[in-house]
Amino acid sequence: MNEFQSSEDARIVPNRAITSLSTDGIRAAFYYLNVKPDTELRLLPDGKILTVEDIKNLNEQIIDKLTIHDITANITSINFILSGRKVKDYSAWNEFERANWDAVNETVRSISVTWEILIKLPTSELPQKHSLKLRIGTAIPPKDMFQLFFSSDDVLELLEAGAAGVCKVDFVNHIIAIELLNIVSNWYEGLKDAPKTDEIQRVLKKQERLLLELIRNFIPILFLILTYSYSPYLLPFFGIGNNVSLDNLQKVFILMMAAFSTGTVVGRSLARLLGAAVDRYEEYPKFSMTRGDKNTLEKTRASNTRITQQIVSRSLWTVFAVIISFLFRFLIDYTLHLKI
Repeated sequence: MNEFQSSEDARIVPNRAITSLSTDGIRAAFYYLNVKPDTELRLLPDGKILTVEDIKNLNEQIIDKLTIHDITANITSINFILSGRKVKDYSAWNEFERANWDAVNETVRSISVTWEILIKLPTSELPQKHSLKLRIGTAIPPKDMFQLFFSSDDVLELLEAGAAGVCKVDFVNHIIAIELLNIVSNWYEGLKDAPKTDEIQRVLKKQERLLLELIRNFIPILFLILTYSYSPYLLPFFGIGNNVSLDNLQKVFILMMAAFSTGTVVGRSLARLLGAAVDRYEEYPKFSMTRGDKNTLEKTRASNTRITQQIVSRSLWTVFAVIISFLFRFLIDYTLHLKI
């Protein structure tokens, strides 16, 4: 058979035309026939704050880089996901530049910028389509990530879904792809860092599970120690004598079990309160674009500081109460000794 038939539109393309194309030209032709292009992905770390001026600066760098190539077409689109289930979608860059973000009360949850580029290179007869996509914010929740893990076998899709920021380029020419990715990576590294969490918050978030387990297991033991400490006064109160007998052993066992059970309830309650307080910590926003973003930054800082102060004060009160309990035991002994 001397002819090649496309499955897309059943058009007849001579083999001679295909063989006359260079390697890049053949790849570009297949790209136009909706065959999946080569893809390179870079994950962007968390901890940066993005402004409107930052986005404009990145676009300027991309455009400057493209001017050294023979650009056939270039379309830049930008999409914003806002709080309150609102979406702003700009199909042209000029529309985005005209937007007044200081008048927006919602906060930005995610931003996606896409550059669709057709580049004519000497090595190919067809313009090569390159697509650069940048997404920052709105990583998929862990529960949805777990479902995606079993429903998708695409490694790139899993990496994209779980990252706080992603830069991806679909390309035919690898050199151009690397140039674009390097521009985005260097630009992102130069962004302003997000406010740092205080040391107490960082430890609580990182070691939350360990701390909760320590509280659940230590408080019952502490109640047993307190019960033993007050045993010279508790045993007579419950009618437990000094002699060793089955009846006295049963009463001591019941007393210690009551102390342990009470400690378990108190320990779980304290752990639950601490866990709820840690869960109320808010992540600092990744954006400082709208009026809502700037207000949220101040509210988040004030809220996290207040939560830390509450945790520290309640912890100190708990430690103070334990110390007073032991001191009260020695005070009783001292008072009785004076009377004797």
